[in-house]
Amino acid sequence: MANRDKTIWAFVAIGSVVVIAHALLGITIGEGYAIPTTIVGAAAAAFILKGPVGHALARRIQGAEPSELPPEQVLAELDELRTRVAELEERADFSERLLARHRTGDQGEA
Repeated sequence: MANRDKTIWAFVAIGSVVVIAHALLGITIGEGYAIPTTIVGAAAAAFILKGPVGHALARRIQGAEPSELPPEQVLAELDELRTRVAELEERADFSERLLARHRTGDQGEA
């Protein structure tokens, strides 16, 4: 079974469990529980599925492959981060050399 099919069935199974549990609680507790929680749950589900999570799920279900190359903005930010990490490595090396020089100077005086 394809990975996409497994994902779809996982969402169907989770959704079914949630609906059954909600129905059983509604029957047990009554309308005072069932009506408000149904409204809040439906609103929350709509809000979540309209956002990036819903769009990702839709792309996953449709079988769309992620783009092979990240956008130019991400590549530029990655280059900037690499430059900053290189600068930090140079500073750490300098600090280590300075500290080692200081330690050897202290040991000679004692």
